[in-house]
Amino acid sequence: MEPYFFPALWEQRRICIARTLYEHHIHSVLEVGCGEGNVLSFLVSQSPNDEHPITRLCGIDINNAALDLAYERLQPNDDDKRDLRVDPLSVQLFHGDASVPVPDLSVDAVVCTEVIEHVDEHVGAPALTHAVLGGYNPLLAVFTTPNAEFNVNFPGLAYGTPDARFRDDDHKFEWTREQFRSWAEGAADKYGYTVAIRGIGLSMRNPIAGFDPYGGCTQMAVFTRNAVDSTTHSDVVTGSPPRLYASTEYPVFTQPQLSSIALQKLVRKFALDICNTQHAFQLDDLWDILEIKQQFKRCRALEKWLDTQATYSASQTNELYTVNT
Repeated sequence: MEPYFFPALWEQRRICIARTLYEHHIHSVLEVGCGEGNVLSFLVSQSPNDEHPITRLCGIDINNAALDLAYERLQPNDDDKRDLRVDPLSVQLFHGDASVPVPDLSVDAVVCTEVIEHVDEHVGAPALTHAVLGGYNPLLAVFTTPNAEFNVNFPGLAYGTPDARFRDDDHKFEWTREQFRSWAEGAADKYGYTVAIRGIGLSMRNPIAGFDPYGGCTQMAVFTRNAVDSTTHSDVVTGSPPRLYASTEYPVFTQPQLSSIALQKLVRKFALDICNTQHAFQLDDLWDILEIKQQFKRCRALEKWLDTQATYSASQTNELYTVNT
């Protein structure tokens, strides 16, 4: 059996990107080089932190066919139309050169995953870096790219020999960890960011003899803006900016909140249903119920409401609730 990643490397990358966005309380995201919308569609799922939902997703790509697939992938499905989300979500796709910023497009975070290695190292990479960090100047930027040193674990790539190949025929370069760090630290210093670097894909199932992760199959740089950057960067941006290609709005729950009595009945019904099987319930047990979520919008609001209701008794740590009969 050939060596493989578990979970799959693409899944590990998307999980790492999503967690990074959630940890930084990001509300709007732009992906440059979004392709078929795989990462954006992964981010459509609602954030585990309901206080900081992602409400806007944008993507840029130069390939029309890829954008068509992204548009289809990012359409609300039957579940989205039935189980109406609490917070709005808008999706915008732009067609054009990702190294030219979209005028007046402001987002909290920019993601550039497995893209920079597809442009010329000495012209395209600096232009893309400038567009992301100097043009959009987001609070957060995430770049991922292959770690060339890990290629030694793929015998077919003949890493370190005159016959060495890149992982993809379209790659223009693949950076070692030292090269990646040099680029990231230089960009952070130039544009006013702090950068942290980590590896993704540190282990494989059924690895070759002598396997060494060399820092991970993928390397990720997370740029955090130090302060609002009021300086003017001297890089000259040429070319036409991307244009809006398609947009989508996800359906959202807009019905009026239930009356006080109706709300009490709704919560009591679900609480009793839970207690019939486990005698007590946790806050998350109720919060996982869509009808409850739609009424309270935020888990914190539900918790405060429960504390005001004589119907429910909480443990000393507020971890368990019981229904008073």
